[in-house]
Amino acid sequence: MNIKEFKLLMKLLWGVIFIVMLYIIYPYIDAIALSCAFAYMVKPVFDRIKNKLGYTFGALVCMFLVIVPILIIGIILLKDLLFFFQSVNITNININDTLILFINTVINKVSGIFGYRYYVDEKTLHTLLIQVWDYITPYIKETLSHVMIIPELIIKTMIIIFMTYYFLRDGHYIKDIVLAYIPEGYRGKAEIFIDKLNESYTNLFVGNVLTSIIIGVISGIIYYLFGISNAFLLSVLTGIFALLPIIGGWAIYVPYSLYYIFLGEFWKGMGLFIAGTIFLSLVPDFLIRPHIIKQESDVHPTLVLIAFLIAPLTLGIGGFAIGPLIVGVFDAFFKLRTYYKIYDDE
Repeated sequence: MNIKEFKLLMKLLWGVIFIVMLYIIYPYIDAIALSCAFAYMVKPVFDRIKNKLGYTFGALVCMFLVIVPILIIGIILLKDLLFFFQSVNITNININDTLILFINTVINKVSGIFGYRYYVDEKTLHTLLIQVWDYITPYIKETLSHVMIIPELIIKTMIIIFMTYYFLRDGHYIKDIVLAYIPEGYRGKAEIFIDKLNESYTNLFVGNVLTSIIIGVISGIIYYLFGISNAFLLSVLTGIFALLPIIGGWAIYVPYSLYYIFLGEFWKGMGLFIAGTIFLSLVPDFLIRPHIIKQESDVHPTLVLIAFLIAPLTLGIGGFAIGPLIVGVFDAFFKLRTYYKIYDDE
């Protein structure tokens, strides 16, 4: 066997090993992606304490003070959501007359612009609500039920804890390891790509997640002050929706505001709407988010929408981590091409 044949054999061997590795980790790719996401989420904290505590102890502190509580809260939230969707019976819902009057008023004002009037009665609205609910609940129940399989949940939780720890402790070696296998002629571009990829992940995970956490905390305080039931669950959902540039936290506080208005608690509904508009929409978008994410390096809102909304709808709950990882690579490639285009023009 000559050298050329040996090199070809080694390439085939590494290709087979790579495919087998993908096959092995595929069932737990969501746990690995979540580990990477959690590592980026706590990286600002880790960067502050690693010089004083060291990489090993600093990673342990981040794990037990941040990651483990997040996992516990997440499991509790999933359990509460599953119980909620299993217990709700929308066929027994009573539609308030105020709601019918409000909907018809809005419809008439809009339809009046086009020269005709349209009215909806209680039976039609009730049927529409049931149809929408019956359409979305099977998918949600199936997703949550699959996630809440106890043995698999325990295994994935342990994987997330250990892999997040090692991503934090040894993550600074990854760049050097990757560059060591890149040919000298491409090493410069590869290093820039890795830097752009790190920037994209930082913006996707750190910037938006920190903003959503702040919004979730603020929303929890608002819901508690207004005496809204399930304030904790609603605050977590508000924080999740705050990740999305189009949907935002208003997807939670606006329906609840209208709900209380329709029930006759006008001032409670209006107060919740005003507080939500100011502290959950205006303040985060104009003060908090710009402060956390620098405008010149921000990821485009369309990519954020794909990462945190479309990816979870396509890939399930794991898509919240897998989506940003894939979108981050796409964004890094785009920035790299733009960088070299500008450089060549100069």
